[in-house]
This record gives sequence, structure tokens and C-alpha cells, in this order.
Amino acid sequence: MTVILLTTDLTVVSQVQGAAARAGAAMRAVTSESAAVELCVAEPAELLIIDLNAPSLDIKALVEQVKMSTSLPPRMIAFGPHVHKERLAAAREAGCGDVVSRGRFLSQLDAILGRGTI
Repeated sequence: MTVILLTTDLTVVSQVQGAAARAGAAMRAVTSESAAVELCVAEPAELLIIDLNAPSLDIKALVEQVKMSTSLPPRMIAFGPHVHKERLAAAREAGCGDVVSRGRFLSQLDAILGRGTI
């Protein structure tokens, strides 16, 4: 499995890298929407993980660009602080397959990367 992670949080990068290694998955981290789209096109992935705390993130635009730019869009999981209900709702409305709190995401990383879903 190939995983693309969009985040600027180095702690999250480290945790996802560890879980990816345990699952035998390749993981690439990016820090911007444009880099995420470019990587989805250049190196098709099965999973795109989106940190809703990424600066200047427009989740709707990102999801639309990924879906329009790839012949087989990756499954998308978005996560963010549970107190940011608007961001979580916006990710659901944009079409992310799974949207969860940061705590749930981090606690279930091995399961997510083991099977690609929450």
C-alpha cells in the first residue's frame, strides 16, 4: 500500500511513518495541498491522509482536485481536533471517506494502515 500524508506536524509524520513501516506500506509526507495533488498524480496511492490543521487548507478544493486529477482517486481519511467540529463537518461534506478526531486517528493508526479504513 502507498500512503500520502498531508500535514505540517512532525509528530504525526513520525507516528504515521512507524505505523506504515509496521504495515509494510510506503509513506510519503507533504506539507501543502498542491504537493498532495501532484504526488497523487505522479505516484498513485491507495490512501491520502489529511490533517485538517494544515495551514491554509481548503479541504473541498483538495478533494475535488484529487478526484479530477486522478483516474483512480485514493481513499481519503481526514483528521483534526474533536473541538473543531466545523472542519470535521467540512471534510465529510467534501467527500472524505472517513473523518475522525486526531486522538482516534492516532490511536488507530496500525488498524488504519493495516486495512486502509477506520
